[in-house]
Amino acid sequence: MFNTHKPSDKDLPSSSQLLRSTIIALFVAITLLFCIVIPAEYGTDPTGVGALLGLKNMGEIKASLEQEALNKNQNFDEYVSPNKEIRERFEMSKGNRDITEFVIAPDDAIEIKLEMKKGSIAKYRWETKSGGLNYNLHGDGYRGSQESTTYKKGRMTSSDNGELKAEFDGYHGWYWRNRNNEAVTVILETDGQYIQIKRMK
Repeated sequence: MFNTHKPSDKDLPSSSQLLRSTIIALFVAITLLFCIVIPAEYGTDPTGVGALLGLKNMGEIKASLEQEALNKNQNFDEYVSPNKEIRERFEMSKGNRDITEFVIAPDDAIEIKLEMKKGSIAKYRWETKSGGLNYNLHGDGYRGSQESTTYKKGRMTSSDNGELKAEFDGYHGWYWRNRNNEAVTVILETDGQYIQIKRMK
């Protein structure tokens, strides 16, 4: 058997000592909250201690990064298209969302495609700056499948929007050719059920 020692009443803290300890602990917690936690997390320094310890600056950086991330997530929705009709007709759907901007040099071309599964849907809109482009919206199956299709094409077009439904597994997207004498910028927005967006080589 183990011998146990029962503490005497003198060894136990009194009610007043417990109350004092609780008050001290509460005071320490509040002090840490206002002097350490709030400056470090939110960049707000009500006591001035956070600035002395360098915590206010850390909190301001953190708040700035959080706002930057929030702005990035909202950027797709807040993008204001010069073509209001395109924006009004473009309804967002669940899935991946990307804004891709690139420049096509004179007499050059670029191909951007979405990797999609058969039957999946992606909505899109694109527009150009400094001129129209010839384009072909088409799809190609994975290597060896020999599947291909053309969804839409146009000449000297400055904008387009719509819904792309994949007819088969593979890569579906746009081939743009710049026949202008100056570079043309393209802004492409995609939203929907695709695995990835990539520039084809």
